[in-house]
Amino acid sequence: MTSKRSFLKTLLAAVLLAAVPAFAAPPEGFVDLHYHRPDGKYDKWGLHAWKRAPGASDQPLDGVSWFSPLKPDGQDDFGVYWRLAIKDFGSTATVNYIIHKGDTKDQKGKDQAFDTKEIKEAWVVSGDANIYKSKEEALAAAK
Repeated sequence: MTSKRSFLKTLLAAVLLAAVPAFAAPPEGFVDLHYHRPDGKYDKWGLHAWKRAPGASDQPLDGVSWFSPLKPDGQDDFGVYWRLAIKDFGSTATVNYIIHKGDTKDQKGKDQAFDTKEIKEAWVVSGDANIYKSKEEALAAAK
């Protein structure tokens, strides 16, 4: 009886895991920025994000400053991620960002940007200035 019950529990767990996606895509009106560090150390890494309007100076998102970056919204098997509201980036809908820890900037120290009209999930790897459109591309680059 125990082995039959154990088998049924294992079967039920497998069915439930197969039915749940590994990662849910961002809801309408949001984009996700995924960040992978091969060393797995994400403590104190944050996101400085701003909007850039044509003819105007850059404006950090509300509540964001260099000394108070956005903390990740979650963590998964890729690394950490930030879920960002597209409306916060103004009419251009371009996400401008720097991933940093104090004054140490990742992605080769460059300001980064991606167009949310083209990319709903951006995947980046520590030490790599590229922005990937899929987890698979980013993981291949990380090797």
